[in-house]
Amino acid sequence: MLRAAVVGSPTALIVVAPDRKVLLWNPAAEHLFGWTAAEVVGLEMPIVDSSARRESDQLLADSTHGRDLQGVEVRRRHRDGHPVEVALSTAPLHNGDGQVVAVLAAYQDISARKSAEAELIRQARMDDLTGLVNRQGLLEEINHPASSRRQVAVIAIDLDHFKQVNDAFGYLVGDEVLGAVAQRLLNSVRPEDVVARLEGAAFAVLMSGVRSRSLEQVVSRLLQGLTKSYQVEGREIDIQVTGGVAVQYRKELPAEVVRRAGVALHYAKQVSRGSFQVLDEALDRAFQDRIELSTGLRGAAQRGELRLYYQPIVSASTGDPVGYEALVRWEHPERGLLGPDKFIPLAEESGSISGIGRWVLKQACTTLRDWSAADPAAADLTMAVNLSVAQLQDRGLVQDVRAALAETGLAPSRLHLEVTESVLITDPGSAARALGDLRDLGVTLAIDDFGTGNSSLTALQRFPFQVLKIDRSFVSGIGTRAEDTTIVAATLALAHGLGLKVVAEGVETQAQADLLIRDGCEELQGFLFGRPAPATSISPLFTAHHVQAQPARLSA
Repeated sequence: MLRAAVVGSPTALIVVAPDRKVLLWNPAAEHLFGWTAAEVVGLEMPIVDSSARRESDQLLADSTHGRDLQGVEVRRRHRDGHPVEVALSTAPLHNGDGQVVAVLAAYQDISARKSAEAELIRQARMDDLTGLVNRQGLLEEINHPASSRRQVAVIAIDLDHFKQVNDAFGYLVGDEVLGAVAQRLLNSVRPEDVVARLEGAAFAVLMSGVRSRSLEQVVSRLLQGLTKSYQVEGREIDIQVTGGVAVQYRKELPAEVVRRAGVALHYAKQVSRGSFQVLDEALDRAFQDRIELSTGLRGAAQRGELRLYYQPIVSASTGDPVGYEALVRWEHPERGLLGPDKFIPLAEESGSISGIGRWVLKQACTTLRDWSAADPAAADLTMAVNLSVAQLQDRGLVQDVRAALAETGLAPSRLHLEVTESVLITDPGSAARALGDLRDLGVTLAIDDFGTGNSSLTALQRFPFQVLKIDRSFVSGIGTRAEDTTIVAATLALAHGLGLKVVAEGVETQAQADLLIRDGCEELQGFLFGRPAPATSISPLFTAHHVQAQPARLSA
């Protein structure tokens, strides 16, 4: 029965005597190791596999002292030479006097499991599409001792607007291009460099031992090589690439240097697409600062940190205020009062601008209602509020405006909604629909910063504006720069010819006001008449004695 059990066992069973001679070698052992029982029984175990000498000696020593093994994973060698992964368990065999006379070793084949584990590890660090290492693999390579002994640089690379390739030619062609980019990268670097695909159309190159003085030249040549046309599926596809470079600091974690390379890439995309940016400490601090501000901005309205400041807009003919523009500020708990240039771009990037816009809209309408309730003479004042791209794309914008007007009881015409030309260019379709619906609601629409975009005349033709605001960059030069004086006069003539009312922004001197009045500008806004201030410190019906009405040179 014992012999039948040993022979029929699916586990490779081997019995070794204290002198290392094999006493038993069952059929499963024959299959696992390739040696037959007739070939090994009676011989020393090391003859079968010389690498087993230390193992067999240790097994005998341990088992003699009553210590057995359970499931220890070791590598043995098959008769034909290939390695065999096994889990080894041992037990001492005693005679009637309690002496250890042999050791029973059981070998369980775990080659399939080890192979599956190796494949999982490979998949965890490799990109299947390109065969390059992935982000995890890149981190491991940075952490490799060979890399840690030399200065390391990571170059983050992104294929600009790659989505257009997928949209135009399909994902199969897009994948072919990614594979071609990967191969071109491999052909462009040294054997010791590591090329990785991080995600999508983002790649990275790990270089070690490159001197700082030559690093920029190396990166420039690398990117230039990638921008050459790719021949894929009979098509010639042009690719533009942008890069970001970070050099590893001492004792810096691998993930940190990859992060900084990504930050450099982010900056490059903002200022120099098609080129690259090397991240220095100043840029990194600026990026961290932006992240902290962006994080703090979430919920700023709910925490009561947003403030509205109001700047007067006066009649050019009387000097009396006809309205105000609502300008948002952020009372940061640590940095104090921040102007919109410090956080509005962050709000647009993070997606929190719509919530801020709703708060501004409601608060501005509430302030105008309170002024009107306090003094009936303020019932004709208007309130200007700026709209962002995200708000124009928000299908709930019209309902938000309707709700703010209904809640405050304001006439729609008293609310002036301002949009810049850049907003109109970003998504003209959404802008046209939203502005049309708002015009139907009865609010007044104004094009802000007129003249600073590249489609000014198109905007006037396509969108239902009633008010045009001349940008301060032109107003500041009238009377001193002939070209600005001419541009402002021509803009006024154009607006009046289209039946639009004109507001000049950034009026700071009486001379500027005089020239604007002379050319027929109806309303003026700027420091000459008042700086932005909280509602509590404003007398909304003040009289501005700075303006002297003069005959208009142009008729409306």
